Amino acid sequence: MDERLKSMEKMIMSIFIAMTLFMSPANADELVLSTNIKVEYPSPVLIGHIGGSLVVKFKDWSFSHENLDPKTFYHRIDLTGIENEFIKSIFNRKHKSNLPEWLINISAKISEGMGNDPHSVQSLKLGKAEIYAGYNSKMEQGQVFILDDLTIHKIAMSGSKEKFTLMVKNIMER
Repeated sequence: MDERLKSMEKMIMSIFIAMTLFMSPANADELVLSTNIKVEYPSPVLIGHIGGSLVVKFKDWSFSHENLDPKTFYHRIDLTGIENEFIKSIFNRKHKSNLPEWLINISAKISEGMGNDPHSVQSLKLGKAEIYAGYNSKMEQGQVFILDDLTIHKIAMSGSKEKFTLMVKNIMER
């Protein structure tokens, strides 16, 4: 019986060694958001999935990604059909005129809560997609919304302004 146990131990150890030889650690440097858009970034320390968010952690900064649901983006309000205009209004006041007054007020509160530095707000076009981004230097946090054909992607970043700028530059077409 003792010999069978030793034999089983050797077999398990051999399997474990073989698995570690052929397995490589996850070393992602690209997040594919859609058939048209990707985000490139350096090798992370950790990649995790929490609820509906993907979290990518680096030594001195991190970001998370989620697809926004217009029914749950802002509690108790279904933004289906106007979600793109609503996101645009957070970053650009001229879009607020297309929304009802009560949504304009909510949009202004969200914009104020983000605390984006006025000079850091960006509006970019990437193929058919639109990118809206802003950075809050006091909190060292940034928000990026990518309005794609089928969904809205939200990237929340924590880190320096330089890392945020680099991350936004690394959102590109596939």
